[in-house]
Amino acid sequence: MLLTAASAVVACQSGGSSPEPASTAALPSAAPTPTPQPTRGKDAILAIYRELYRVGPQAERALAEQRRAILEPVVTQPLLDTMLKGIEALRARGRVTYGYPILHTFDVQIRGTSAVLHDCQDGSKGGQADYRTGKHLTHGMPGTHMIAAFAKEADGGWRVAKVDQLDTPCSPDT
Repeated sequence: MLLTAASAVVACQSGGSSPEPASTAALPSAAPTPTPQPTRGKDAILAIYRELYRVGPQAERALAEQRRAILEPVVTQPLLDTMLKGIEALRARGRVTYGYPILHTFDVQIRGTSAVLHDCQDGSKGGQADYRTGKHLTHGMPGTHMIAAFAKEADGGWRVAKVDQLDTPCSPDT
């Protein structure tokens, strides 16, 4: 499976690292209030990429019918459906993600209504855990090279459209 949602993105797709800690007991009752985001340039791209790793775990722990509303302010197709399917598969296996990757973004390129960034993230403090017990079952790795693609939507906001994990490790120092 490719990537899912930033938290669920990496955890569901690659089976490795994942984002943001959250308790396994509490489920949100409604879509979270999005964090205000810059609307222009590189700052907007970086902000929405960070937001992906905040809302991914929230969607993962939400009721199935609430997940799309949580993700839509941040994610667009094809990543949206990929994440929803990945979260469903993760939960069907009795798993959730834990932790949050340390992001080392670089090489942000914006061309009209599309953008790409690279991230040499350290996912070693996150992974997958048993939903009921919280026992950590997997963990991510440092030097995970991610490439995220973005689309500028009709409302003027940027959304993450795709996240891929490269096989070749990276170093945040290079």
